[in-house]
Amino acid sequence: MRKIRYVLMVCLVISLILVGCKSNSSHKEEMVKIDATIESYFKNYYSIDDYKILDNNDESYKKEIDLVESIKEYTTEEFYDKLKLKGGSGTVVDTAKGKKRNIKVENIEYEIKKPEDIKELKDEITLQYTADFKFYDGDKEDVLKKEGQIRLKKVNGEWKVDYEPGYIPYYMFEKIK
Repeated sequence: MRKIRYVLMVCLVISLILVGCKSNSSHKEEMVKIDATIESYFKNYYSIDDYKILDNNDESYKKEIDLVESIKEYTTEEFYDKLKLKGGSGTVVDTAKGKKRNIKVENIEYEIKKPEDIKELKDEITLQYTADFKFYDGDKEDVLKKEGQIRLKKVNGEWKVDYEPGYIPYYMFEKIK
């Protein structure tokens, strides 16, 4: 009888330890998924790798559509529809075209705003972010920081961007030489 109690007690302790570890690792896993979504969203939506083709108005318009389409899998349907309606990527294309620079996003960093404690994470998270926007062509290169908020929601088990302004702010235009 003592052996059975001892075995049950050991199993109970091991179970409690494993449940505690799983809870911690599940939060880490969620943050890895969130990070991947944010990274993919920024790198697809804000990237222009050949600004020269944008001199052609048809190509410029096509690029605006392509940028919005490139993030469809990373956004909620509602947010995707809003970006599509407002011609969301127009300022990205206009900036590359007007400043005659390619655009690339690097060094995306963020901190959690809501929920305040990661242990309270359920199906929505709001983050304050900073990202380096690299405007470049040949010899010219400017790296400017963009700050903002991004909100993600869990849809069918996947994290999707539900809010982000979706444009390059005017103050950044002025700093590009």
